[in-house]
Amino acid sequence: MARKRNARKKGQRNTPTAYLIAESTPDEIQTSTVHVRASGARARKAVRARARIAMCAVVFVFIFSALSVRMAFIALGEIDPPARLAAVQRADAPRPEIVDRNGSILAADLPMIALEVWGRDVWDAGETAAGLARILPNIDAVALTQRLAVGQYVEVSADLSPSERQAVFDLGLPGVRFASRTRRFYPQADLAAHVIGHEEPGRGGVMGLEKVVSDGLIAATNSGFVRATIDIRVQQILEDELAAGIAKFDAKAAWGGVIDVETGAIIALASLPDFDPNAPSAAEADFRRNRAVYDRYELGSAFKAFTAAAAIDAGVAKETSTYDARGTYKVADRRISDFHGENRVLSLSEVVQHSSNIGIVQVAQDLGVEAQKKYLQKLGMFDALPISLAENRAPQLPRKWGPVESATVSYGHGISVTPLHLLVAYAAVVNGGVWRAPVFAEGTPQKTTQVFSPRTSAIMRRILRRVISDGTASYAEVPGYFPIGKTATADKPNAGGYNRNTRISSFVGAVPGFAPRYAVLISYDEPKPAEGTYGYATAGWNAAPTFASFLTRAAPLLGLSPATESEALAAFVSGEMDGVREARADLEGNVR
Repeated sequence: MARKRNARKKGQRNTPTAYLIAESTPDEIQTSTVHVRASGARARKAVRARARIAMCAVVFVFIFSALSVRMAFIALGEIDPPARLAAVQRADAPRPEIVDRNGSILAADLPMIALEVWGRDVWDAGETAAGLARILPNIDAVALTQRLAVGQYVEVSADLSPSERQAVFDLGLPGVRFASRTRRFYPQADLAAHVIGHEEPGRGGVMGLEKVVSDGLIAATNSGFVRATIDIRVQQILEDELAAGIAKFDAKAAWGGVIDVETGAIIALASLPDFDPNAPSAAEADFRRNRAVYDRYELGSAFKAFTAAAAIDAGVAKETSTYDARGTYKVADRRISDFHGENRVLSLSEVVQHSSNIGIVQVAQDLGVEAQKKYLQKLGMFDALPISLAENRAPQLPRKWGPVESATVSYGHGISVTPLHLLVAYAAVVNGGVWRAPVFAEGTPQKTTQVFSPRTSAIMRRILRRVISDGTASYAEVPGYFPIGKTATADKPNAGGYNRNTRISSFVGAVPGFAPRYAVLISYDEPKPAEGTYGYATAGWNAAPTFASFLTRAAPLLGLSPATESEALAAFVSGEMDGVREARADLEGNVR
């Protein structure tokens, strides 16, 4: 500090001296010149010193800038504009953990040590490659030698174990470095892979909830994590049962879902085949496709529940209204027939119970095209679902909507929707008539619409109970839970028509049927007849029993308890309706 103060004092003396020279007499100049020259020498030394310091700073900045540019080339392959560089930094930034509704970890950042080799700092490329290959057998020593020989940067391993790190360190090779990294880890492996999603280096999350989190569409809680709505235990049961069904029925694929009908929360959603998000590139691209939310299918007779509910709600049909289902039924130039027709006059309840195409077409005609479209639109069948997942598509509607199209749509042909569209719409039929947008994470905004009256919903619960108690879905029965639901078997379309040898078979149901809390969808893509199905591959023989197996295992985890027959019967027939006596008499024989 003393030296600094002295230097400042000398500087203060030198400055006035220069002015003194300019104003002095010749004698004074001679006397002062010696002093000025001495002061000027010290000043020049100071200037030179400052110049050297400045030059060193410039050189340092230049070298640092050059290294930064080089690292940008290495990391990104080109010099990124600010916007892209910022995007890359955001993508690589730490992301919050994703947990299921019970706190089980679904995705988390995992610290690791990477092994890098900077080719320009390597003394002997062959020696370096050979040494590393002895420790890491998966290394291609020849290829590594070639890259290092031309000065390339190589990330040899993204994750070293402690023992590997020590062994590499002991080699003492120049240019070999360790780097702290973070890798996204998925402890559940392929379980719920399509919902959780995965990441790609430099891009962040690219599908599922991972993309939602990367895009900032869902904020972490105060605890620092994102809580998904799925229950990993229920998800495991759903995937187990679907996988068993694929094996038994030799199906091409399968999907399913569970939704809380009162909140819209997705409790489980599966699409098989699937993939491991820890190594997504190891699976076929087709396996990474989320069929449940992205693919569109003609899902068949499940639409009969929508048609019946719309007709009741519009006041053009009652539970006991009758329809002639004998023979075939002509609409314009088409003939409508039943797969296994009752060939008699059916009530509206029986039309749904026995899945009569002929009967439901007449219901749709009474409803009218415009009312049919209005109700389907309210059920979300005209637009992509307002969900946070990017994997989402709008339904494919008929190009024109005349009498023939209205007829086929009434039983689920001629309109293609995603499986999640079907599950969400079915929940609205049975939950009191409220359509709720599905949500996959807590804190997600939600749209709701009142589609049907509570009275219509109560009537539909009774009708859908008969589908299981005395209809096409008897194998969906689970004692004590009184499930309700609808089978759906749809031939897959091909060029010029439909292929009767390929089909989508589905069962969509809800439990407990008298006061639904959860709706469940089970579907198989191209199932085959199996032992015990008597040559059939329709939904009643595969999707319905899978539903029963799933419910038997999952009910305790869903907080469901068995009810008595008297409790169920009282709930089914409660509420204002037409034909209460007829419904009570019918249910007393069928609720068991």
